[in-house]
Amino acid sequence: MQGFELSETTLLEVIKALVADELKALRPATAQDIFPEDWDKHTSIHPLPADSKQASLQADSLEKLALATRVTDFFQIRESGLEDYLLRHKTLGQWAELVAEARKRGTRNITFYTSGSTGQPKACPQEWQSLVTEAEYFRQVFTQKLQQPIQRILALSPCQHIYGFLFSALLPDLLDVPVIRGTRAFSWVQSRNLQAGDLVIGFPFIWKQISRSQQPFPAGVVGITSTGPCDPQIIQQLQQQGLSHLLEIYGSSETGGLGWREQTDQPFELLPRWQAVEGRDDVLLDLVSRQQQPLNDQFHWQDNHHFYPAGRLDQALQVAGINVFPARIAEQLRQLPQIQEVAVRLMSPAEGERLKAFVIPADPQQSESELRQQLQTWCQQNLKTAERPQAFTFGNQLPRNSLGKASDWSLQTSNLTPTE
Repeated sequence: MQGFELSETTLLEVIKALVADELKALRPATAQDIFPEDWDKHTSIHPLPADSKQASLQADSLEKLALATRVTDFFQIRESGLEDYLLRHKTLGQWAELVAEARKRGTRNITFYTSGSTGQPKACPQEWQSLVTEAEYFRQVFTQKLQQPIQRILALSPCQHIYGFLFSALLPDLLDVPVIRGTRAFSWVQSRNLQAGDLVIGFPFIWKQISRSQQPFPAGVVGITSTGPCDPQIIQQLQQQGLSHLLEIYGSSETGGLGWREQTDQPFELLPRWQAVEGRDDVLLDLVSRQQQPLNDQFHWQDNHHFYPAGRLDQALQVAGINVFPARIAEQLRQLPQIQEVAVRLMSPAEGERLKAFVIPADPQQSESELRQQLQTWCQQNLKTAERPQAFTFGNQLPRNSLGKASDWSLQTSNLTPTE
């Protein structure tokens, strides 16, 4: 696949996603959440018109500088010498044309961003040929192992992140098939307006929403899930509803795909690019660069080609397919004058799928309703959707178990009885 390049249409879609995502970050106080939360990054708080090629960038000069920087960094176009021209152009179509020209003159590598061990944005550069090779590998998986020709892709995952980029940008261009994106794709999947040969790109949170309808899938529909572990019961439910195959992809922005599986009781199969390192369960050998790559999870190896992930090393949790860092969020909340101490953790499965916070108020006389409103307003203005605690419990000391260690708490009460 030497010389393979993204189509103009796909370049435009990726730039749209980058612009929408950056605008949402630049305008947190006015950004509107979209259901399902934070997955439809193709729709900005100022929705782009259908003819996005002619769409003008609705941004002031400082915002436009930030948008141009985001696009420049993603496509690594600085060495082309054309990055300054982004600020001179006014439409998304002109930006796409400029990026295409820059990729002809300079590097075609891509830089994705994710949250690192500190929760701060982390640049994750990827070699273009490695991305193309991975997409080609999965094209062969569908063709040879699943014997399932793909005719159309419905993308429920944003294409500015590596998972969405691989399967809703690279793969459809390799297959030369159309892509339906965002809310339209979600509506089609929910209503089962599908057909044989459809490939649905989702992640655990969105697959759970789809499974709740319990509507049958047409024969010949295939799905992919990634960004975090998918509950085996959800996968079984989807299979009972007639989904032909649901592949789980394990990987990260730092590495790209590492492994895949179709059966939840089976280990992941290592992708050809990677090799196990004897005596190490926290690194892999990249056969392209010949460098060892640190992992976010430890692995339990079945053999040199099959593994089970065995827990994260960076203390991140997944909320709706997005990595969040409860310790970092608690530290931010701890700086507020209304808070003496705080703990943040993931809700239990029975409580929901978001974060919750236990707060010791700085002023015990302040009413809980007033403090809760203040905290919710602050979180709305300063935290991303997935980072915002959806429930606040108040007390005079943090929950501890009988050994004095931090413990869970119930959302049904503000007492301090810990959950062991």
